[in-house]
Amino acid sequence: MRSSPSPSDKVDALAVLYSLHAGEREALSLCMAFPKAIPLSDDTAARLAAKTLTVAAHGTLGLLVRAIRRRLLSKAQVLALLRQIPERSSLHIRSGLLAEVTQQVATMAEPE
Repeated sequence: MRSSPSPSDKVDALAVLYSLHAGEREALSLCMAFPKAIPLSDDTAARLAAKTLTVAAHGTLGLLVRAIRRRLLSKAQVLALLRQIPERSSLHIRSGLLAEVTQQVATMAEPE
């Protein structure tokens, strides 16, 4: 009889496959132990590993969009932050993706 791999074995295997750092590995391990936890990462490999584990990871862009929906920031504030990313942040986001998200935010209705 075979037993299924433990959550930590799965995380360890994915850490090797995706070349995850110790902090990313620990974050995913914690998310496996606490299923309501949401890891925050802009690292593509870490987000792919999370997806493989069916863990919903969020990045900077998703957090900014969510901030509008939760009425934590206005649409204008988020648009201003999005426009500042290329000049004021070391965060590398493909220009096409940033333009797409900026357009999405620009056309969003403000939550009531």
